[in-house]
Amino acid sequence: MLDLVISTFATGFLWSLLSIGVFITYRILDIADLSVEGTYPLGAAVAAVCIAGGGSPLLAIALAMLAGMIAGMVTGFTSYQVEKFQPFWQGF
Repeated sequence: MLDLVISTFATGFLWSLLSIGVFITYRILDIADLSVEGTYPLGAAVAAVCIAGGGSPLLAIALAMLAGMIAGMVTGFTSYQVEKFQPFWQGF
């Protein structure tokens, strides 16, 4: 029973990070930036491929963070440097 409670709290904590990112983009920045929903699974996919390929979990976390940073940099570049993009399309 205790394992279920700990697993539930851990999953809830991870989803709360995602919801904070969505809240910030929708409420504070007033744009519909969907890159939060795409960056989260991107990091998970990069980490899973690294671990499945025999890499260490610490390396997988570092590569997942790097992939998220690159995705954020692309979103930031398109939002501030390329003025033709509407804010909604930047998340895709």
